[in-house]
Amino acid sequence: MLMSAKSLVIAILGFSSFWLAPACLAQSFNASISGTVTDPSGAAVPSAEVTLTSVETGSVAKTTSGQDGLYSFLNLQRGGYELKASAAGFRTFVQRGISISIKDTVRVDIKLEVGTETQVIEVSANVSPINSDNGELKGTVTPETIQDLPLIVSGAVRSATSFIILQPGVNTGNSGNAFNARTNGGLQSGDEAVLDGASAQEGAMAQSGYVSLGTDMPVSPESVGEISILSSNYEPQYGASLSGQIVATTKSGTNQFHGSAYWFHRNTALNARPFGANSRPKDLEHDFGWSLGGPAKLPGLWTSKNKTFFFANFEGYRFKGGVNKPILSVPTDKMKQGDFSEWPDPIYNPATTHTVNGKVVRDQFPGNIIPPSLIANSLANAWLKFVPSPNRPGVLHNYEVPLPVTTIAFANSNGWDLRVDEYVGDKDHFAGNYHYRGTHPFNETKLPRVIDTADFRDPNYSNIARLNWDHTFTPALLNNFNFGYLDLRSNQVNLSDKLKDQIPSIPGVGGTNHEPAMRFDDYDGYGGNAGGAGFRPSYIVNDLFSWVRGTHTLKFGMEYRGLGENNTGDSNNSGTFNFTRLNTGLLGVTSGNAIASFLLEDVSNANATFYTLLSNYPRQHAWIFHGGDTWKVTPKLSLNYGLRWDVATPTAEKRDNMSFFDFGPNPGADNRSGRLAFAGNKWGSASFGKQYPEKVFYKAYAPRIGFAYSPDTKTVVRGGYGIFYTQAFYSGWGGGVATDGFNSTVSFAGELGGLKPAFLLSQGFPQNFQHPPFIDSAYRNGQSLNYRPFEGNRRPYSQQWNLTIERQLPGNFLITTAYVANKGTRLPSRIVPINALDPQVLSTYGSKLYDQFQPGQTVLDGVPIPYAGWREQMTGCTPTVAQALLPYPQFCSSLQGVNENAGSSTYHSFQLKAERRFSQGIWMLASYTFSKLITTSENTQADAATWSGLTGIISPFERKRNKGLSQDDVPHVLSWALTYELPIGKGKRFLNKGGFADRIVGGWQFNSILRVTSGPPFFFRSGTCNVPEQFRVGCIPGVLPGANPWAQSTSNFEPSKPLFNKAAFEPANSFNLYFGSGSRITNLRGFGYHNEDFSLVKNTHITEKVGFQLRAEAFNVFNFHIFSATGNFGGSAITTDVSSPSFGLWNGSVSDPRNLQIGAKVIF
Repeated sequence: MLMSAKSLVIAILGFSSFWLAPACLAQSFNASISGTVTDPSGAAVPSAEVTLTSVETGSVAKTTSGQDGLYSFLNLQRGGYELKASAAGFRTFVQRGISISIKDTVRVDIKLEVGTETQVIEVSANVSPINSDNGELKGTVTPETIQDLPLIVSGAVRSATSFIILQPGVNTGNSGNAFNARTNGGLQSGDEAVLDGASAQEGAMAQSGYVSLGTDMPVSPESVGEISILSSNYEPQYGASLSGQIVATTKSGTNQFHGSAYWFHRNTALNARPFGANSRPKDLEHDFGWSLGGPAKLPGLWTSKNKTFFFANFEGYRFKGGVNKPILSVPTDKMKQGDFSEWPDPIYNPATTHTVNGKVVRDQFPGNIIPPSLIANSLANAWLKFVPSPNRPGVLHNYEVPLPVTTIAFANSNGWDLRVDEYVGDKDHFAGNYHYRGTHPFNETKLPRVIDTADFRDPNYSNIARLNWDHTFTPALLNNFNFGYLDLRSNQVNLSDKLKDQIPSIPGVGGTNHEPAMRFDDYDGYGGNAGGAGFRPSYIVNDLFSWVRGTHTLKFGMEYRGLGENNTGDSNNSGTFNFTRLNTGLLGVTSGNAIASFLLEDVSNANATFYTLLSNYPRQHAWIFHGGDTWKVTPKLSLNYGLRWDVATPTAEKRDNMSFFDFGPNPGADNRSGRLAFAGNKWGSASFGKQYPEKVFYKAYAPRIGFAYSPDTKTVVRGGYGIFYTQAFYSGWGGGVATDGFNSTVSFAGELGGLKPAFLLSQGFPQNFQHPPFIDSAYRNGQSLNYRPFEGNRRPYSQQWNLTIERQLPGNFLITTAYVANKGTRLPSRIVPINALDPQVLSTYGSKLYDQFQPGQTVLDGVPIPYAGWREQMTGCTPTVAQALLPYPQFCSSLQGVNENAGSSTYHSFQLKAERRFSQGIWMLASYTFSKLITTSENTQADAATWSGLTGIISPFERKRNKGLSQDDVPHVLSWALTYELPIGKGKRFLNKGGFADRIVGGWQFNSILRVTSGPPFFFRSGTCNVPEQFRVGCIPGVLPGANPWAQSTSNFEPSKPLFNKAAFEPANSFNLYFGSGSRITNLRGFGYHNEDFSLVKNTHITEKVGFQLRAEAFNVFNFHIFSATGNFGGSAITTDVSSPSFGLWNGSVSDPRNLQIGAKVIF
């Protein structure tokens, strides 16, 4: 179990005491309706009875107006409502057609007319969409948007989170992929998601909420009720994010049965060819399922006061296809028998190695044929007998895989959603839902499965459970309790594991659960030896207490998060064995063949991992307390203010099986500072004394304040300021846990420059090494190790502020203009490694920094050896002068903090949103953002995993040089979405008489999404960089003064020609003990992005309650080809390495071509 008994008891007692007080805990995802009851003169009417009835479920809530005429209904589910008010001497007021969304704060003022209560005044107009209660910025993706707009099936099930890009302030660089979303200048991949009241945080890993709900655990669009995007200055019950919140609810059953059956399909024949390709890749995709919801009228459970509703959904996905048929290099049939006469280079007999005049020479095999006697008993035959014969000419690139190979992780999946709502009287509402999705492996392999190298996630299971309880003490006192469980279970199993008994195991390795991995020069390898499983359990408990007291709406809450990971792995325990040309070749001569070396069993180098720990269990606990008040100062002015306090422990390993860098004395380095420490107290002198190196941060206080002023009923001016803390990020999705000392990877390499093998394959892995564990503070001397800064748990935070004006216009239009800003501090970064040299050392020592200490040498170039035995310890790096000058010369790594938080950012924007609420068959949403983002830190995971050269390339002594444009700074972003029901057919303007003609020409609907952005900036590097690695820099070419860096325009780009003028940049040969004058990110902007998706829908009524829908959807309908300036994790479509011969040239990356998709639905 993730939660210890102590933590569970504390959480339960804490919640119980708060609830009984009463006061509780956190995440209300529901809405509210409030207003004032007045008479014809405008005077308040106290004690009026106000009744609110849910259209979907029939549930009823009642309250009375206060002395000031105010009334309110809190904690409401999204949906449609009817409002009724009555008082003695007045006519009964009824307003129908009230529709509310997640977290809406709807105002409905009631004006009573003199008369009797039996007289009724009905109002059918919808309520004003203007938020007149707080300074929050929010966008909503309604159920109609999810169902109507085109939503692509592309390598996985459809995801409703894709529509977040329609909101202002959401930036995805020059792509339309929500995976890359950054909201209002916050961290990319640093957002939070809340599903049915509880966080969707995936255990102790630092994962994006958008990715969690959109990719890792996609909840079907057919079961999503609604999605809201909170982008700035949201209430204190929301946090753990610097980049917005995505708040989603699932559908629930209603008084009437409703459901659907659906199918979406993509086919190769419907797609355009990718840019530059001669054919279309195979693409067969099916997304299908059904949904059903309604009342559960079970005997004894369904009464006039107690009602039960259910909603269920099944969604399946199948994919078959691949980008292409891979081309591999396999040995010919002759080569498998030892005949290399087809090979153009000489093959030498390693047994004849001798020296002539100081030069190592060998005898060539006559005719390049190895005598059968030398290879008759070779272990290599056990693999080669499974290798297919070439089906293409040549000795390399000579085998085309017969079928395209699927590379999509979620190629086949089934998902289930079930929700049950129980209404007990008029005071209690219980809801529970469970989501499950299982992905199943694809079985295609490039080589026969028994020797294929591929490892697959086999399978993944995502589980989400939610329990919600809403209790009404009185109409003014309400409580919302939520429990959430989430777990994504990933497994990595080689398809060859089940067949491993057909392949020999190599003696002496750490295990035989997998096949050994054979790797070769020139040829594709055999065998996969990766293996493992990962669970990401999260337990979330929260509760929110709401109290309406006069003109104040008070909310108090608390939350507990128990976060963890359960990681198991034994990768490489069966060993990796490399065979090169040199084992059958000569130095300085193009010669040898890796398959010949394999047949002779000459292993060039090999490594295997030996485990004493196969599992680790990162654990983290977080507690959140908050309170807030919305004060209706006057009918026109509201103030909201509150405070949130977050406390979270750093990640610990449940059993203290964790090690990390510590500043304590190193016994193997003459007690100089810097050692390997082990968590806890059970490791003797190597113990750190605590479970984790960081300090717990207790000062994450986050105040929020906002206002809303309405000069009239159709205008509001809103603003707010707040501080927002996020979770502590650990790179690499492992919770920051390292196991140095517990497990060990042992390597052996050949000698004589690679001519002499490390060993013979059949003799097995050598045993002249010490097996782990190594519980020793000096164990990592001469190697690298994990560093978690002591201040790493000081939480990243942002200051956010906005000033917004909203105006409701005729024709159901709502216009919103806003100035939105965000200043990030202590952001996750990779800019201050502590084991680095000051650039001034370059001018002092110059090329002497490369000089190497020799055995027995104590001083070199005036630099003393750090301590006795230091040179001999340097097995992981070269004992150079530069290494000796480091602050921690006993370690080869930079000691880059895995949870370093030294980054900062500044974001300013103007945002405009125009929305036409659905009427007369038209809905429209247009969003425009003009912004600038300057940062030293790009995102959470990509930086930390060093997927790109964007960070970690500026000296920590010159940190100010990191400040610059963000890699995805896109000044202009325009999105537009439209739903238009053609005015033809029954109930429409034209041809509206019904009958057969209506079935043909009626029911047509057109939908569209447009997204246009300006281009993001380029960055430039030099692969030639003659600067010692101890400076921890990259070489960044600057643009020469007066030079034009452009060779052609991005607006009229010719891919066969360079985009950039290489002569305008500092040349690659200038980076000799010099690392350039360029900016980390330049202001040279790349290609803009534009994409338009269309769908054409035909709705036909089969009966009064049953309809059929046929859909044709086109994505990138005009087949635009967009060359990216930066892609996922910093990739580029243009080569920007000045040392490359192809500098400035297009490298093949381009946006997806037009894809067509058809779909059908039966809806009832």
